[in-house]
Amino acid sequence: MAQTKDGFEPDFRLSQTTSVSSGEDLPFWMTSNQNGIYTLHNSSYMLFQAGLNRSLDRDTLKKWGYSYGANMVYGFAGSSDFQPNEYWLGFRFHQLILKAGAQSDPIIYSGLSSTNGNMYRSRNARPVPGLSLSTNGYIPFLFAKKWFSWRFLYEEGILKDKQYITDARLHHKNLHLRAALSPSLSLSVGLEHYVFWGGVSPKYGQLPEWNQYLRYITGFAGGAGATLNDQMNASGNQLGSYNLELKKNWTNTSATFYWNHPFEDRSGMELDNLRDGLWGIHLINKRRTALLTDVVYEYMNTRNQSGSIPNHSDPTPEDPKRITGRGWDNYFNHGIYKSSFTHYYRMMGTPLFVPTIGTAGISEGFESTRMWMHHLGISGILGGGFYWKSLTTWSRNFGNYQKVYANPLDEFSFLAESGYNGAKLPFIVKAGVAGDYGTRFENRLGGYLGIEFNF
Repeated sequence: MAQTKDGFEPDFRLSQTTSVSSGEDLPFWMTSNQNGIYTLHNSSYMLFQAGLNRSLDRDTLKKWGYSYGANMVYGFAGSSDFQPNEYWLGFRFHQLILKAGAQSDPIIYSGLSSTNGNMYRSRNARPVPGLSLSTNGYIPFLFAKKWFSWRFLYEEGILKDKQYITDARLHHKNLHLRAALSPSLSLSVGLEHYVFWGGVSPKYGQLPEWNQYLRYITGFAGGAGATLNDQMNASGNQLGSYNLELKKNWTNTSATFYWNHPFEDRSGMELDNLRDGLWGIHLINKRRTALLTDVVYEYMNTRNQSGSIPNHSDPTPEDPKRITGRGWDNYFNHGIYKSSFTHYYRMMGTPLFVPTIGTAGISEGFESTRMWMHHLGISGILGGGFYWKSLTTWSRNFGNYQKVYANPLDEFSFLAESGYNGAKLPFIVKAGVAGDYGTRFENRLGGYLGIEFNF
């Protein structure tokens, strides 16, 4: 790539990966958290990618900045699939960034998390195209800039894949505050809020759009023209999470503890389902050439869902809108936006929620929303440019409160990868094995070999 006038060189990448499986499809960890690049189902897969990226990272001291990028994907597995997986253009003015297009989030926790550290926002599905306004990471907070900082994101996307509600919009915003409790200890707390809104329903027709936008983003009940469900509850499909992150540094190591708490309605926001959520810890060895450099452990529980007594109407003369019961939250599913929290057939949050795809090729939501999970990710350096990593996940699935599995479905999935990323070769090579064993997926064993060129 030609060097630009400010001395910045965009990164250009070409890669190819060949995968095989003993089953009818590739194992879980070979296709999950891959930005939705695997779209076909077969026992073998050829994948080609070409990507370009210009980052903001090297010019943040300037008043203005810009970034752009794209990633094109071609897959062959008995049939062909081509997708513009990522494409974006961003502009920065001081500490604010305006971005248009579709770009995946940065990988955190060394890529060892089961959901990139966020139950609602992993790298499992193709990024949703739209517009966003955000801070450039954490920025100092007014007069308390030595101790407090904050960041926010506000974005609007549109779902153009095959959904039950066509042309539905996806609103997302978050706000996080970080406090420096000591030179080596910091605490961050935040709120994530999502709303599916607008679009055309095969049952209700055109749903309210911009004329009720303020109702959607504030969580108020629907107005005139909204469905009865929205008028009695909240506009659109509202959901989100509370987030917490605690970081501690020592001389040779550091640790990050993180927690996500999900909510679908008022009961979750008021912590009726406190026992549900994702708990994780990331341990880092600061000697980055060690045999063991990173360890991530995560536990996820979604079995409570505010209890086993469902929400239902129980009016009285004094309170005609009385609702009794606060349970059956049925995470990520929705009665009107039936394709649920998916984009191009994949869950946008934790990949342990696997959507059911109907005969019309449209997601019908998640059959199993009550589960628990243990996950362990480990990585390190073998020396001489060689690295290794492993992912192991065990889950037990119970279905949901309306359709309880007669026998819980247990599943064990693993991945082990090694590769070379040294100076002696002008490319990166990797090879790995993965497998699934249990009663949720088919039992299968697979392997892959990949090569990547960076310019």
